[in-house]
Amino acid sequence: MRLRGDAKVLGMLLLSAVLCGVGRAAEPVKASPDDAKTVDPGHSMHGQVFNEGPRQRARRMAGMPEIRFDITTTNDPAKGFFLQGVGQLHGFWYLEAERSFRESAFHDTNCAMAYWGMAMANANNAARAAGFIREADRRKAPVTRRERLWIESLAEFHKDPKRDEKDRRRDYTRALENLIFEFPDDVEAKAFLAVHLWDSGYKGWPIGSAQAVESLLKEIFAQQPMHPAHHYRIHLWDGEKDESAIRAVPSASKSGQSSLGVAHQWHMAGHTFNKLKRYPDMAWQQEASVRVDNTQLMADRLLPDQIHNYAHNSEWLVQTYNYLGQARRAVDLSANLIEMPRHPALNTLDLQTNGIAYDKRGTAAHGRRRLMETLLRWELWDETLRLSQTPYLEPTALAEEQGRRARLVGLAHLGKGDRVGVSGQIEAIEAAIARLRDERRAHVDAAETKAKADKKGRGEIDAAMAEAVKRTGEPMETLGHFIEELRVGLDLHAGETNDLAKRLEGLKTVSKERLAAMWFQAGDRDKALKLARESVDAEANQVHPLALLTELQWKAGKTNEALATFATLRGLAAWMDTDLPIVRRLAPVVAASKASDAAKDWRPAPAYPADSGTRPALDSLGSFRWTPQPAPPLSVMGSDDKPVALSDFHGRPVLLVFYLGGGCLHCVEQLRLLAPRTEDFKKAGIEILAISTETVEGLAKTREKAGKDGRIAFRLAADPTLASFRQWHAHDDFEGTPLHGVFLIDGEGRVRWQDIGFEPFTDFHFLLPEARRLLGFQQE
Repeated sequence: MRLRGDAKVLGMLLLSAVLCGVGRAAEPVKASPDDAKTVDPGHSMHGQVFNEGPRQRARRMAGMPEIRFDITTTNDPAKGFFLQGVGQLHGFWYLEAERSFRESAFHDTNCAMAYWGMAMANANNAARAAGFIREADRRKAPVTRRERLWIESLAEFHKDPKRDEKDRRRDYTRALENLIFEFPDDVEAKAFLAVHLWDSGYKGWPIGSAQAVESLLKEIFAQQPMHPAHHYRIHLWDGEKDESAIRAVPSASKSGQSSLGVAHQWHMAGHTFNKLKRYPDMAWQQEASVRVDNTQLMADRLLPDQIHNYAHNSEWLVQTYNYLGQARRAVDLSANLIEMPRHPALNTLDLQTNGIAYDKRGTAAHGRRRLMETLLRWELWDETLRLSQTPYLEPTALAEEQGRRARLVGLAHLGKGDRVGVSGQIEAIEAAIARLRDERRAHVDAAETKAKADKKGRGEIDAAMAEAVKRTGEPMETLGHFIEELRVGLDLHAGETNDLAKRLEGLKTVSKERLAAMWFQAGDRDKALKLARESVDAEANQVHPLALLTELQWKAGKTNEALATFATLRGLAAWMDTDLPIVRRLAPVVAASKASDAAKDWRPAPAYPADSGTRPALDSLGSFRWTPQPAPPLSVMGSDDKPVALSDFHGRPVLLVFYLGGGCLHCVEQLRLLAPRTEDFKKAGIEILAISTETVEGLAKTREKAGKDGRIAFRLAADPTLASFRQWHAHDDFEGTPLHGVFLIDGEGRVRWQDIGFEPFTDFHFLLPEARRLLGFQQE
């Protein structure tokens, strides 16, 4: 499902019109025929605000935190989902929290606190929050005094958004303090006050004393030791100086354990350990987060980029693996990120004729960047050259990115002694610069034309043109440095060291570690060792700088210094891969240190400090790698009145398009846009099946409306009972109405790509090359 923000004001919430009454479970109610006349197919009958919110029912999720929060309801499911939602709020899991609170209201439509929860789940969308809290306020008559204080304090906060936020935050703070004074045992009031005070520090009302908030948190943990507010203590001290992070360690060891099924709770502990440079602990926490996220992805059949922070946590974990020397694991996870489906609304910016361009947001882009960094840092040249012939390091439409790829491949050729290969990659970078130059001319012309059309003055026109030049000038300069780096490398390989000092000083895109190795090769050992020591100091507790310094000291004949540095390296190398090129080059140092006398492995046994907490087995949290999930069953009727099942396509990829009948004008337009692409998909080995909410008899009318001259080349099928729409989640469970959906299924029956939403997906210009890319991974 596409998840995008909506800042429009929420009208009257109509859940009470479609959900059954208090005290009993309700079945979804479909829109009436009258509703269908006024609501576009796929859109919520409650208004635009519900189009992009959760459309599927909530489920009771494993690993949610223990919450104690009494509310006025006699319906057990309503209370259970309310408590689940509060636990999810504490993990900033706002989408799932709103889903849980909606489920609570589904079971008890007059549960005022369920609407309070929906407002809290929209902490980043004030307009929606204001609408939800108004609905809570309307239902507050039967609630307790304590619930009334919860509702009224939040209602007052959202009452006048034009009022100074600092004043609103101060008053909300006072209201929560009054609630705590009147109900001193209310742990949740203390927890939400703590996070409100921390958050206000970023909203114009700085925390006067972090220690005062710490004291409040200690009260919470005294009452409930495993309360998920451990998350808030981590944020509190993460915002202070690095040395303050030690104060969050007790919570870093409990945050994830308090909420086993909330990925962000595991992730945030990694922030604490990062500041303390405890990278083994950091990696453990981040991997736990990845595994928990993967569990949800597979259970709820989501795209990875639909989960907030998934890409960020994963790419940071790759970086942490590199700190530890776990290069093979870093490559594996980076490759897995690249395998993940991309979506134009989530993580791609540009599409050109020769492929899809990467931007800096999504999983695939993060994976590619971290993969290239890992291959370069650990000199994995054979792996680089192999991957350059696969989708993992495919050519890209973006000139700057293509230049980065050519630099890496050129360095791999250099590492293998292939001078011809290096020259070829220099030419590739020069071609990328030429493309950037053409783009600059186009940008300048466009900027000048627009500025003149807007009747700007000469100064403003010149400024617009200068900005257009800057957009390509910096990337061109970077690519120029890449060319010089490769040329210097060629000269070093040839032993031509004359005049290299000045050129080495001018390299702006090379890390200190690589520069140290280059200076050593050029013959300036003192300069090389100085840079290597600076890298060790700047990158404390990371193994690669220590390995490099050890190597250079040994080669320089500084035996005792090399052995001392190696001793430090060895203490950090418990997780380090031993088959890496730089590690193999340390063999004489290992032998001289006698580190491997007692055992074949010179590394110490992996171990974590006692204050890391009691941790579950990582495998119990979920899988390390994301994998495409098996497609749900499909049972529909073809236009020939014969059954159609997914097994009919076994061994062949198929594109499934769920549409809402010939009466849906947007759906007809979708099919019209897809029809001319039918042959292109067929050439890619992909069949197309469009599934309608209509009966078999209605398919002929759709074919006539959508097809050019009454013809559509792909198959149509009918699902008037919506059984397959439900199974494929192309369905609003709360309202009992179908949604638009597009799914790519590979030959093994796995879902490789999907789009579910209130509007039909029509960007087949994007989807065709993306489908080719995703299916290409099956060949690896």
